[in-house]
Amino acid sequence: MARKIVSRIKVSGKLIAQSPIHVGGHGGNPQIDLALAVNGEGQYYIPGTSLAGAFSSWIEKERQANSVWGYQHPKDAGGHASFIIVEDAQIQGVNVNAEIRDGVGIHRKWATAAEKVKYDRAILPRGCEIPLNMTLDIPLESAEKATDYKNTFSSLITSLENGEIRLGAAKTRGLGKVKLFNFNVRQVDLNKRDGILKALQDKYEIVTKEFLESYSITAQSQKQKLTFEIHWQPQSPLMVKAEGSGIAVDILPLVSAIENSLTFVLPGSSIKGALRFQAERIIRTVCPVTAKESADFMEQIELPLVDDLFGIRAKANKETKKGIGSLFIDDCYAEKVISPSAWGDIQAATDEKNLRLALNNANLQNVQQAFHVAVDRWTGGAADGMLYSNLDLMNINWKPISLTLDITRLSENNFSAISLFLLCLRDLVDGRIPLGYGTNRGMGSIKVHTIKINGNNLPDNLNKFANVILLNGSLTDLDYKLLKNLDDAWKNWVNEQKKAVTE
Repeated sequence: MARKIVSRIKVSGKLIAQSPIHVGGHGGNPQIDLALAVNGEGQYYIPGTSLAGAFSSWIEKERQANSVWGYQHPKDAGGHASFIIVEDAQIQGVNVNAEIRDGVGIHRKWATAAEKVKYDRAILPRGCEIPLNMTLDIPLESAEKATDYKNTFSSLITSLENGEIRLGAAKTRGLGKVKLFNFNVRQVDLNKRDGILKALQDKYEIVTKEFLESYSITAQSQKQKLTFEIHWQPQSPLMVKAEGSGIAVDILPLVSAIENSLTFVLPGSSIKGALRFQAERIIRTVCPVTAKESADFMEQIELPLVDDLFGIRAKANKETKKGIGSLFIDDCYAEKVISPSAWGDIQAATDEKNLRLALNNANLQNVQQAFHVAVDRWTGGAADGMLYSNLDLMNINWKPISLTLDITRLSENNFSAISLFLLCLRDLVDGRIPLGYGTNRGMGSIKVHTIKINGNNLPDNLNKFANVILLNGSLTDLDYKLLKNLDDAWKNWVNEQKKAVTE
């Protein structure tokens, strides 16, 4: 039976990727573990189901979320289809070429690559454009419910405009950040003959300003969150290893596209991995838990509080937990910009002389080729086949590391989870957490200059985090009472864990 619709509202615009994006699907490159979704024409695209899933998840706690997005009752099969329709979006932009990034899990007992946890992922580069086309049908119901639907729709548009919604996979690891630009809101009245004719002719009235001003922004679009902007500089060569190698040099730094250029990148996944490893070390130090040598990799990394911050896999049982964590870490880019052709010359250089020339032409005079070799323990000479080289990135300036802590995703242990995060941040400032590749070989050490902390819609017990600047990253400059409350919560939580084991 057809639904009775009194009016229709359409939104059209462009979502521009503020970070790389991965939306997986079948039909991609069979040589890549996690390929990108492609449509029937072989073009990269984001299915409407993926967009609608991200949007509905963002407002899932709103009073009218089920009503406007549709639902099906698990027992009596009651419910209805969504009143919001989201179209498929074919990726646009100049030279949209997929990038490949490697991922690996580290065995917590041996600190080596865990078995069967090595994978690669295809991503769409930052700056690609995603056309957004959404429709809201207003049903013939009460005026109050119609207003609720419009409030929800307005909240969604505003959240997209503010860049608060992420798409696809690995959202806490630097991917999926988008922002809405050049959009308009159009409306047509389907209660009248003229309105129906206008709808058929696609002659909707533009009501962008009036619509957004008339309908309130709900509390869900003002989530409780803390943002940390870490200004830093490397103290030694720092890079993340790229999947491919060059001709004259074996190990190249990972680069990523920004508009029509390339730059070095420290992926959010790499930063998250380093912070998570330190968080696990802290928990295992203060609590009676150890990494099981024979345990599955995913079981090794499941620890209390760490799961709250960094996420946990969904378990296939009645006690299924949501996997996504509360800490979102963006990719961090170098300030140096390199043209694709200049980087291609570096990769294709056939000897040291040509490599040096290519580096100079790319204005990378401080980057040099470093040679390494393993020593044969019997002869004391170079081990056969163990000579390799990599590019040492020296005197490269990097943009700030950006972290976002979603307070609304934390459990009742939010104070103790925040305490654990601040302990990791303290260790990063103190130089205990190197970043990137070769951290056990003198690479990846950093120095933090400043940490800027801000808050959004914070509860009263956390409002002292708002508008704070920590020179040299010193956490002792935070409000004394706030630190005392966090410290007490941390000690109480640790004591509870110890008590639970003894009992």
